[in-house]
Amino acid sequence: MSFVTDKQTLADLNLLGKYKIGSMFNLFNRVKTRGGELLLEDLFRSPLTNAEAINHRGACIKYLQDLDVNLDVNWELTEQASQYLTEARSSSQVASLFNAYKEKVQEVMYLSQKLYVHQRHIFAVQETLLAASNLLGQLQKKGKGANNPCKDMQDKLDNIINAPAIKQLKPKYPYTIQQTAKCHFLFLNRFRNQLEELLRVLYEFDVYISVAQVAASKGLLHAQATDKEIDGLIVVENLRYPALNNAVGNTITLSKKENVVFLTGANMAGKSTWMKTLGISFYLAHMGFPVAADKMEFTVMEGIFTSINVPDDISLGWSHFYAEVMRVKLVAKEVSSGKKLFILFDELFKGTNVKDAYDATLVVTQKLAKYRTCAFVISTHIIEVGEELMGTSNIQLHYMPTVMKGAVPHYTYNMAPGITTDRQGMIIIENEKILEMLA
Repeated sequence: MSFVTDKQTLADLNLLGKYKIGSMFNLFNRVKTRGGELLLEDLFRSPLTNAEAINHRGACIKYLQDLDVNLDVNWELTEQASQYLTEARSSSQVASLFNAYKEKVQEVMYLSQKLYVHQRHIFAVQETLLAASNLLGQLQKKGKGANNPCKDMQDKLDNIINAPAIKQLKPKYPYTIQQTAKCHFLFLNRFRNQLEELLRVLYEFDVYISVAQVAASKGLLHAQATDKEIDGLIVVENLRYPALNNAVGNTITLSKKENVVFLTGANMAGKSTWMKTLGISFYLAHMGFPVAADKMEFTVMEGIFTSINVPDDISLGWSHFYAEVMRVKLVAKEVSSGKKLFILFDELFKGTNVKDAYDATLVVTQKLAKYRTCAFVISTHIIEVGEELMGTSNIQLHYMPTVMKGAVPHYTYNMAPGITTDRQGMIIIENEKILEMLA
């Protein structure tokens, strides 16, 4: 079973993008290898749907965080080693030796760079092996006697690095012709599969150490997942936006008994940021990555869909409102299929008139609320909808407060129970002196 989501959700939550400012990928991307970076991107695209796998990955990251290990490896040399392992095998040791002599002759006669490049690739493999050996030494020294969730990964490194043929191989660059031929045959014939496996394990350690360092520097916590059919779907305490320093946190529980949060509040009060915080944390937790919270427990679910920044689509001839309708239709189809999903709707139907928005928001919220294995957070400016939903047993009413200091609104970002009565739209317009400009 794979975790389901879509491009709109990934964009709403700003999850992917190496060059995208503020993306969650960028937050955790402290990797030292190209292979680690590709693996990190793959993990972001493939959240887990098994509690044991989620908790195991989280335990590995926490273990490396506690040990405070560091991977000292060269990005360029590791990539050269990876490319070298894709080259063709020699038919025999004699063929390797013949090829090395051939490259030496070409170097002397034609100033060919083949032997130089060949030896640099061998050097890259040696340096990668040395980096893996140094990491292994840290793990064995610092983790001695500790319960080690990374043991399988660590054992793989140990078995490859300490293989007699590898351990005894200590030529120094630049190599002789005989050393070049010997290393070539050893790396590409006898130990190619083992070295490819070593790189895979090294990339995994690279990602986990990167995430562990971010967790340590930002004080992130490892969420706990369960597959069991329990009432609590998502339980968070002091949950914060992970990319912001000194962010305000909030606490909430979504359960089968109360599976809908209906959120109101003025513009700029923090509704959208809080919804993004919930979505991002839910997604990261299913990756086995840490979150910015004092506590997070969750029942493993099958996916997430958001509707936060839905644009119109000129190519399809969709207005903003029609794009919103089609987004709700997509979510309705997924929810009604029986999947266990987390759904976030920010400002439902804001692309139409107030009366239609009121009617549509009310009826859609009531219909969605019936799917108790799903969790929903729905926000709106239309506070009258919240008043209509009061008394519905499984719908929680919350709002983001605004505190007026004279004629200037201030925002606490601390969610409170109930429905907002705040209406600061005209106050903000007046504060910006727009009407005076138009006098």
